[in-house]
Amino acid sequence: MVLVGIMTLIASLLPDIMIRELVGFLPPWWFLAKGVLLIAVVIYLLVGPRERSLAMYGVILTTVIVVQMITSRIDISAWWQSLFPSGSFSGQFGGAILLKFLGIIPVVGLLLLLYRSPSRVYLVKGDLSVKASRIGWLGIEEDKISWGKLSVISALLIAAGTFLLTLATVTGFSLSSTFSRLPSLLPLIVLFALVNSFSEGVVYRSAVLGPLMEVLPKDSIIIVAAAFFGFAHFYGAPGGIIGVMMSGVLGWYMCRSMYETRGIVSAWIIHFFQDIVIFSTIAVLGGF
Repeated sequence: MVLVGIMTLIASLLPDIMIRELVGFLPPWWFLAKGVLLIAVVIYLLVGPRERSLAMYGVILTTVIVVQMITSRIDISAWWQSLFPSGSFSGQFGGAILLKFLGIIPVVGLLLLLYRSPSRVYLVKGDLSVKASRIGWLGIEEDKISWGKLSVISALLIAAGTFLLTLATVTGFSLSSTFSRLPSLLPLIVLFALVNSFSEGVVYRSAVLGPLMEVLPKDSIIIVAAAFFGFAHFYGAPGGIIGVMMSGVLGWYMCRSMYETRGIVSAWIIHFFQDIVIFSTIAVLGGF
């Protein structure tokens, strides 16, 4: 568990947050340094009497960092910014989401290469008829409701909560006169939400659940994935400590649904609805 935690923290946004908050920027060698550290851990795992699955997890996380390094360079390049100018809604989010989608291609390829089966790494629909296990603090009783129903109910409730929190933390409840633009932006919002929720599901859940399912017990894997997902949203909407905590809890819940259904769709539904609300709120109240 210690090595899993170390590798996950290295690959997470937490070190990036700490450096950015201390010095105001990330050094150009930052992602390379993170990758080298992970490779060192992988080598240690391969030469020592350790679980091979842990080494494969390190390889996947290293791939995630390499992808981040490449896409971050592309994102700040002049030619890419000319394609996606920040003054419009499509420009503000389209470039970043496209890069995120392109970035999961090598991750998916590596997962399938290493584990030989989409179902082994949760890249299938899953069984939505599976009844959810007990989650006492949410009032969910053992084997009372299927994840198919629960994912839709949860998606609607979480989306409503996200709307209010985004309104408070992003816009300060300020109103905008651009609400009439929402219907014209809705196709883009739906597309962005579909792609973003799927891409993050691959990186922050499939890439964690698949390699670790034979290494850690259920609760430990879910906590690792939740922390990985939570740190990634420090600069999100909502962001900061509130965003990390909210995303961490949401990541825990979505990862639990994936673990129990053995597929990606239940979590994708929940995440998709939340992203619809976030993108719609920013589009309308952000003045695009």
